[in-house]
Amino acid sequence: MKNALVAPKERIFLIDGLRGFALLGIILAHIGGWFIAGGIPATVWQKYQNDVGTAIANYFGGIFIDGKFYTLFSFLFGLSFAIQLLQRKDDDTRFIQRFMWRLVILFIIGFVHHIHWKGDILGIYAVLGFIMILFRNVGNKVLWIGILFFILNMPVIIRDVVQKTQPKEKPKTEKEQELEVEKYEKETVDSYNTLKKGTYLDVVAQNFRDFKSKADFQFSSGRIYITLGFFLLGLWVGKKRFFENFEKYKPLFKKIMWLSLIANIFIVAFFITVEQLKLWEKLGDWMNIIANTLYAIHCVMMTLLYLTGISLLLNLKSMSWILDKFASVGKMGLTNYLLQSVIGVMLFYGIGFGLAGEFNADWCYLIGIGIFILQIIFSKWWLSKFNYGPMEWLWRSATYLKWQPMQK
Repeated sequence: MKNALVAPKERIFLIDGLRGFALLGIILAHIGGWFIAGGIPATVWQKYQNDVGTAIANYFGGIFIDGKFYTLFSFLFGLSFAIQLLQRKDDDTRFIQRFMWRLVILFIIGFVHHIHWKGDILGIYAVLGFIMILFRNVGNKVLWIGILFFILNMPVIIRDVVQKTQPKEKPKTEKEQELEVEKYEKETVDSYNTLKKGTYLDVVAQNFRDFKSKADFQFSSGRIYITLGFFLLGLWVGKKRFFENFEKYKPLFKKIMWLSLIANIFIVAFFITVEQLKLWEKLGDWMNIIANTLYAIHCVMMTLLYLTGISLLLNLKSMSWILDKFASVGKMGLTNYLLQSVIGVMLFYGIGFGLAGEFNADWCYLIGIGIFILQIIFSKWWLSKFNYGPMEWLWRSATYLKWQPMQK
């Protein structure tokens, strides 16, 4: 990749490589909690608390995995939209109509996925995709206001500040608090047992009921806002053609990489220090708001570190063989994302082997890496025979309402 202007095929290859890397992080994020995608009873976690491997895996996951890869995946979704927008052959109206229809199909896929595994993000992507469309023609200033407002999770931070400064309602009695805790623990145990031991219909019914709790979590944690923010960041990067002119922007990528690395070192050091000195309770409620803000910055900076660092790494000629492996998985991103859920459900749920909670997080990570290696092998074999992954082919065919050429 020595050319100053990266050819379209190579540019897409690099983006596919990033998508493949994101899918590696996504399976590690999900498998670390046995693909439960929700509350796990304290009794299940408790038996691993004194395990050294679990402690190391938890620190590793907290710093490098949790909350860092759905953001990278979201960025790539926005980037793909920008590329389609720039390469469209139809007029703007026709292109947007087709893209909206594409989002409707994605929502249907996401709905089916959710009732089998409630950690689905496709339905969320479909809904937020309609909002992203509204930003396609705005100026850079407005776009960057939206990017920073959402990726820094400002809606949640503002909400917390307002709640902190407003007069408090009558505090709940100790008995009321105990009843709330007992209710939550019971719901968590019931849901976990249904997934781990229930029949297929039990699992589907449980996941369908959990639509509300999933939506509540998305808004209360701010994940839905952060996802939209990374959509918009990907849209901006795509419109600026950073990956089409990668050599030109390589110095900028390096600067962002080093800045992100330094920022993460300071933030992680702060959190570890506060944790080791047990300062959370002493620092009060305002410290929680500051911590949430720093954590949002940490997730953004870690995502940028992965984005720039992995792009620079995969762009090296000596790393072309790794790029080839990641790109094979990334080109079939939708198929491999759904396949990870199928494997996870079969491994850990009652409709499969029911292994949730049966081994600790470090073994989960090793299994996740093994699954990803199998996905590399499967993807390379499939793409040697077919033009698209099976779900990509179905999505594309449904978009154009015409069966697309599948076999090479």
